[in-house]
Amino acid sequence: MREERTASRAVRLGNFIRGYYSHMIILTVVAAILAGKLSPYSIKPLTPYMLYFIAVMIWAMSVTIKFSDLSLTLKKGRLIGCGLLTNFIFLPFLCYALAAALMSGYPLYAAGFILMGTVPCAGMNVVWTGLLKGDVALALLLGALTMLLGIVTIPWLTALLAGVYASVDVLGMLNTLLSVLIIPIALGMITRNILQKASRQGAEHYLPAFPPVAAIMAMILMFIMVAVNIPAIPMTGDILLVLLVPPLVLFPIAFGGIHIFCNRILRCAERETVAIVYSSGMKHLPLAMGIAFVSLGQQAALPIAVAAVFQTVNAGLFYRLFQAKSRSTSSCPCDASAGSSSRE
Repeated sequence: MREERTASRAVRLGNFIRGYYSHMIILTVVAAILAGKLSPYSIKPLTPYMLYFIAVMIWAMSVTIKFSDLSLTLKKGRLIGCGLLTNFIFLPFLCYALAAALMSGYPLYAAGFILMGTVPCAGMNVVWTGLLKGDVALALLLGALTMLLGIVTIPWLTALLAGVYASVDVLGMLNTLLSVLIIPIALGMITRNILQKASRQGAEHYLPAFPPVAAIMAMILMFIMVAVNIPAIPMTGDILLVLLVPPLVLFPIAFGGIHIFCNRILRCAERETVAIVYSSGMKHLPLAMGIAFVSLGQQAALPIAVAAVFQTVNAGLFYRLFQAKSRSTSSCPCDASAGSSSRE
């Protein structure tokens, strides 16, 4: 009975966070700006604990991923290849192009912005895909694969694309990823296995408790990053343009470009397109913030924190566009006429 009540509370909390996540992100950023302006030195003592927050977030996400399903990759080879291409080629080079065009005068901001394009997709990709009745299994596969491959691709892509703006210690970044990705992922798999054996109802009974933990850790990380950086930013027009324009341009191009590539060029089904769009355009920005802070410096994390607001808002806008497209397709007069003619 107690297990049922705990699971029910976790489901309600998870639903609340999913329903209001975009609002919570915006409120987190506003609160961080106020904290950074009013009490700039009270948040800084939290920065040494950022890697721990990231590790807990990755662990909570990993418990919900069924890594045994990676065997399905062979059956979805074309779709997985498309998702990996958009994740590790299209997005990093798009971030590089925008950084070169709009942030070259601020090398640390440019390096952080490029790093943002190299990280794996966020766990929320599954939530958005599920809400839009997309291919959830494909979204889960892409989430697990990009997380595992990111251990290698993040440092090498960052060194290749951002090396001109900042010194990138590839081995140091690999060491950081070992502590914030490999160990938490392994612990997540162990936790899922323990839960599977400990409960008659299996691990799935406990899974709703973990996404809220990951979401809360992500908001704590964002709060720290913004609050710590705000006092050091001269609030001039050019700085604001450098921080606001690149993410404002990035996400519509990313989501729209991936949609066109999958839907029009590769002729993927709509539910598969939804999964690939959200599994590529939704980057794991809390992870990017932590890596930037540790490996590139405090300032490199700021454009990522700002981009988090734009990413969440953009995901919501595309959600509405996908919904509208789905409704228009289902209510297409040609479908109705085809149905009536077939009945005749």
